[in-house]
Amino acid sequence: MNRVIQYRRFGGTDVLEMDYVAEQTPEHDQVCLAVKAVGLNPLEAKTFAGDRRLRLVAFVQRLIHPQRWFEPAASRFPRGVARDFAGVIEALGSDVTGFAVGDEVLGTLRGAPGVDTRGALAEQLVAPVSDVVLKPAGLSFDIAASLGVAAQTACGAFRQIALTASDVLVISAASGGVGSLAVQLAVQRGATVIGIAGERNADYLRSLGAIPVAHGEGIKDRILAAAPRPVTKLLDCYGGEYVKLGFALGLPGRAIGTLVPSPGAITRGAQFTGSRHAQPEDLPEVVGLVANGTIKVTLAHVYPFALESVRVAYAELNSGHVRGKLVVSLS
Repeated sequence: MNRVIQYRRFGGTDVLEMDYVAEQTPEHDQVCLAVKAVGLNPLEAKTFAGDRRLRLVAFVQRLIHPQRWFEPAASRFPRGVARDFAGVIEALGSDVTGFAVGDEVLGTLRGAPGVDTRGALAEQLVAPVSDVVLKPAGLSFDIAASLGVAAQTACGAFRQIALTASDVLVISAASGGVGSLAVQLAVQRGATVIGIAGERNADYLRSLGAIPVAHGEGIKDRILAAAPRPVTKLLDCYGGEYVKLGFALGLPGRAIGTLVPSPGAITRGAQFTGSRHAQPEDLPEVVGLVANGTIKVTLAHVYPFALESVRVAYAELNSGHVRGKLVVSLS
């Protein structure tokens, strides 16, 4: 049997359960792998909490696919948890090429939040081969498992706001899992980066190549004072008032990307972006940059694969003060 973390209703971390399910056989275009590590992301906690914005996504999906209106409510549960994974291939579907049993891989389960019922927090995982890439030998499973969502989110966002080497880019929540990778990727692409975070993270942001600016009242003036030339782009990794900050800095909507959509932001023309604008080449690009040391990944904490540990990990993510990534190890 395969141990998995699942939930059968929306709520806090207490809805998470450790279950036993039958082992799976990969279909023609899938691989089956023994999971060694799973990376956690804040959106997952919002998903099992039943965030109203994600429920709206599910509603829209039913409008697009009317047959889903006739699905019984029970078919939407149980739901798995987490998207990012790293592990070792145990079996291949009949049409899979480019991989072999024993290959070490990483990836992320791609699907609409609030709609897809799959999850990576499991001892064994079956995934489409399109969601998997080979893991470089020198990359640990824990680091590899932390890359999928962050890499695709940052690359997709930069594509949507058309980031260039001449830009001065402001990034909110710059010390978080997505933000810290986005800072380094933007710097690697030649942009000047101003990172917004708490004062305690100033030295950390400098080590990543960013100009740190503390959040809070008066932030616009601090950004203008810190910027070596006019700000041209903003990536909001937090939500709240940061899209308004972009407009206050004089940016047009097309130059502002947000990972946290709101009707007001979208109405004014800000770009709701992230992994929805990623391309297949994005994750391998970032994996290569991490493997060769160009981009550093900070692991805030590595938790064991135990129910209470996973609950604690998501509670920590919900605090909003995690520097880097949280990972669950199954090794």
